[in-house]
Amino acid sequence: MAAFTERSGGVSEGVFRSLNLGLATHDVPDRVFENRRRVAAAFQLDRVAALRQVHGDTVVPVQDEPRWQGFDAAGRDVPQGDALLTSSVCLGLVVLTADCVPIALADPATRVLAVVHAGWRGAAGGILQRAVASFPEPGRMLAAIGPAVGPDHYEVGEDVANAVGSACEGGAIIHGSGSRPHLDLPATIHRILSSLGIRDVERSEDCTACHADRFFSYRRDGATGRQALIAARLT
Repeated sequence: MAAFTERSGGVSEGVFRSLNLGLATHDVPDRVFENRRRVAAAFQLDRVAALRQVHGDTVVPVQDEPRWQGFDAAGRDVPQGDALLTSSVCLGLVVLTADCVPIALADPATRVLAVVHAGWRGAAGGILQRAVASFPEPGRMLAAIGPAVGPDHYEVGEDVANAVGSACEGGAIIHGSGSRPHLDLPATIHRILSSLGIRDVERSEDCTACHADRFFSYRRDGATGRQALIAARLT
């Protein structure tokens, strides 16, 4: 199971309305905890693990009983990283985004599951390569790419475009030309996954910056909340 939350259905107010799941915001923490409890309850998950995301390339394996309570409590022991990996049943894995790309990866044979948070720094730094390397046979994997900022709202410098392109066989997918290209990060991540041998990739076409009623977007709003990719192996 993999699902991508939107911004409705929670208790947060103002710019964080309403299902803000990010503690690293200026929202009221108790409201965030209530939003997180609602998400966990909606998927009937008693155990949910999250990360302190740092736009890096670290993949964190999660055992049957994680030491931390990263989703519904204060999270003092939450590890740093940008991907979670597990083979445990009914253990939810979460990454949070507000324009970055959320990716779910699964191997139907081994029933190993991963979630990945990939902004341009993570993509350039190899987070996708590190995550896929945790699976024995990329050719049988399934991947799902969730809502993220689209190229119409993602103008970047040449240095960013080049950094992401260096991590992608065939280069980054760029729209426009000149000194301020528009990076299509979701499509570039699709290209990276395909180059790594994953043939079955589903990708959302929703741009987080285009739909203020549905998604949080840092590029659009600055101060904003976070939505989630939540995935779990149910059997």
